[in-house]
Amino acid sequence: MNTETRHAGSAPAQTRNPQDEDIIDLRQIFHVLNNHRWAILGFTAAVTLIAILVVFSMTPIYQATSVLQIEQEQAKVVSIEEIYGIEGGNDSYLNTQFEVLKSRGVLEKVVNKLNLLNNPEFNTRLQEAPWYAGLLDWRDWLGLKEPEAEVDPATVMRDTINVLSAHVSIEPVRKTQIVKIHAQSESPQLAARIANAIANAYIESYMESKLSLTLNATDWMQGRLGELSEKLKIAEQELQDYREEEQLIDLEGVLTVSSNELKALTESLVQVRNKLAVSENIYKRIRSGEMKQGDNQSLQAVLQHPLIQDLKQDESKLERQVLDMSRRYGPKHPSMISAQSELESIRENLNIQIRNIVDGVERDYEIDKANEKSLQIAVENVKKKVQDINRKQFRLRALEREVQTNKDLYDAFFKRIQETSATSDLQTANARIVDQAFTPQVPVKPKKKLIVGIAALLGLMVSCGIAFLLEMLNNTIRTTRDVEEKLNLPVLGVLPKLTDKKLLDHVFNLFNDKGQPGFGEAVRTIRTSVNLTAMDQQHRLFAVTSTVPGEGKSSTASNLALALGQLGKTLLVDCDLRRPVVGKNFHIKGGSAGLANLLADTAGLNDAVHKLEGIDIIPCGQVPPNPQELLSSERFSALLKQLREQYDYVVLDCPPVQNVSDVLMVSRHCDGLVYVVEAGRMQANAVQAAVGRLLQARAPVTGAVLNKIDPKAKDTYGYNQGYYDATGYYSGTA
Repeated sequence: MNTETRHAGSAPAQTRNPQDEDIIDLRQIFHVLNNHRWAILGFTAAVTLIAILVVFSMTPIYQATSVLQIEQEQAKVVSIEEIYGIEGGNDSYLNTQFEVLKSRGVLEKVVNKLNLLNNPEFNTRLQEAPWYAGLLDWRDWLGLKEPEAEVDPATVMRDTINVLSAHVSIEPVRKTQIVKIHAQSESPQLAARIANAIANAYIESYMESKLSLTLNATDWMQGRLGELSEKLKIAEQELQDYREEEQLIDLEGVLTVSSNELKALTESLVQVRNKLAVSENIYKRIRSGEMKQGDNQSLQAVLQHPLIQDLKQDESKLERQVLDMSRRYGPKHPSMISAQSELESIRENLNIQIRNIVDGVERDYEIDKANEKSLQIAVENVKKKVQDINRKQFRLRALEREVQTNKDLYDAFFKRIQETSATSDLQTANARIVDQAFTPQVPVKPKKKLIVGIAALLGLMVSCGIAFLLEMLNNTIRTTRDVEEKLNLPVLGVLPKLTDKKLLDHVFNLFNDKGQPGFGEAVRTIRTSVNLTAMDQQHRLFAVTSTVPGEGKSSTASNLALALGQLGKTLLVDCDLRRPVVGKNFHIKGGSAGLANLLADTAGLNDAVHKLEGIDIIPCGQVPPNPQELLSSERFSALLKQLREQYDYVVLDCPPVQNVSDVLMVSRHCDGLVYVVEAGRMQANAVQAAVGRLLQARAPVTGAVLNKIDPKAKDTYGYNQGYYDATGYYSGTA
């Protein structure tokens, strides 16, 4: 809202730090609770009373407890669990047993043992319907209700077990084998019987299940034993047939002889192959030399033979002798002829020996080749023989293993059947009752004190929440903070709500604090604030208005005039020509001349002015049919100028802003305008719209007066303002 149109002398609104909005105001919370204290206390008391009535009408519930110890390992010769591979000594085993305690099988035993099917507490079909049930069933009213069909006994048993399960709880004791069985009932005796019956039913159920398991295991093992016996016979027969068919006596010995023979042949084959490689090499070199030269003597393979080397040495020796003799004796010499004849003989013998060696190499090569082939065939035959023996041995061992496996399994099952049969009568329970449940003396439900306390606390919390919700939803102007923040106007003062209606009969009684301490001081505070806004004006003219009628603008204007009368000559003018009350407030005789007569020129100023103690008053006079025309006339402007000259202060009681626009006409002639707001009456948006109209008309709005506040509602003042003590002393800020 634009505040620049305010009168230059108006006091500014107090500024606030935006961070203050995020700070929890404990005083404000206390004030909200204090303002709604009776409603909060009443609602809390009502909720508490209802809780008390409900609690004392509830049926008491008793709880009994039996204590059971569950053993993880059973003291028995043979464990049936071992047959099926079940491990019982772990936490999962105990957890399983805890669930078994509340199983349908165990609870059904308890229902039958204690005849709970005939107990209305557990068989809800036996309970009588409440008296109001027929009133709530519309089918009874219309006569359309069908007769109840007969219930299946299995359904009745199931429902009864469900109810019993809801009355039973299992509490394992940590790090022990102890479990507590809690049973609740309306009857303390029945609660104890149920707790003990569950413990006994669990033990009986365990024994029955173990006996059934033993019998089933025995039957199963008997069947398996017959199957194993048949398999063993078949395996033994297959083994015997195979031995006879293959004529197997001592495979190990035969295999040993064959292995040794194979080893010897393999070694001989290696030697022959080595020899063959040498002879083959020589043979190939000889053959290669013949193809190249055609001279056997030039073959290195032959020349390296020891006999050939000796003949070659003799040949060389004779060749040297012949050469020497040819030089010495000549070719015709007998010695020369004899030496040449001997040389030719040696050469001929050398060729013969070379041919023999070549032929021998070929024979050795063929012999070695034949030997290698025959040994290879012998080795292959022995290998086949060994492999055949190995195959027979593998098949024989497989049959022997099958026979042994079937025999071991048959013996194990036969032994287990004997042990199980011998120990079938040694079954022991896995649990024992440590403590029997006793009849409880004190009910566990309802917890009356706790329920009543919680109900009272919830009632208090809900009522406080409603109180804060109402405060949040309340958008009226109630506090000075609301005036400053929502209207952006300074607070000129606050006026308390009158508790004595008789004080309204005469304004003088209010201003003089007769019966309402502090009221006069509050008015003087407003006077001070108003004066501060027009200190530069020699003659001060103020208008007083409000949003709607009944907010106290006329009484505020009257008391402000009385307060200004203590400072100087003051005139109070009733400008509300539609609903005038100033004359009535000051007990001026009806029909007296007033403002309307002056503006209509039917009376003079002296006739319209009524002099009272401390102030002069111009009442409305006769209510005119055209008040807006009169207030906008030149005569009204001239009258106000004349009154400025004659009086120090002029206070105009103007019509409300929301209904008519009369005040907009009057505000043009004023030095300041006092806006009266009744605390907690008008919504903020309505007041904001009215103030906005004034500001748009450039009315000199000085500030607001918060009227009809509750002195006990301290949050009305805001900013830690106090109020008036019994002596009328004002302890706040104006």
